Amino acid sequence: MTIQEIISAIGLIGLGGLLKGLLDFFIADKKRKSETKHQFKETRYKAIILLCYTYVNFEREGTTIIVQRPDIDSKERLYNELNAEWINMILYASDKVLLSMKNFLESGKESEFNELIISMRKDLYGIKTKISMRNLKLLTKPD
Repeated sequence: MTIQEIISAIGLIGLGGLLKGLLDFFIADKKRKSETKHQFKETRYKAIILLCYTYVNFEREGTTIIVQRPDIDSKERLYNELNAEWINMILYASDKVLLSMKNFLESGKESEFNELIISMRKDLYGIKTKISMRNLKLLTKPD
């Protein structure tokens, strides 16, 4: 081996290390962005679920939301808040979640709320579930 071949071999090892470092950086950056996006989506979905639950059960839960969010003092104001959340969801939610939220906003029914929950669950965790809306309905209330 000549000196020039040795220098070339050292250069290739250095170039390979540099390429590996760049590749590791891009993979870690993509993973970090994905985790941040998932964490944001999970936080928003949890807040939206609680707002939707309050909307469905406003007579029972309305005072709780007023204490926590004094700006929401009526069912109409809560609906407006949910509508704003739906508009924001366009940026990050899956198509199924967007359509489920739209259906809920249009009907305000508990069945549509349950469908929204299932859609969010699938979107967040990719869970292939056999739970139906019927499974999410409590048939009796404790005394």
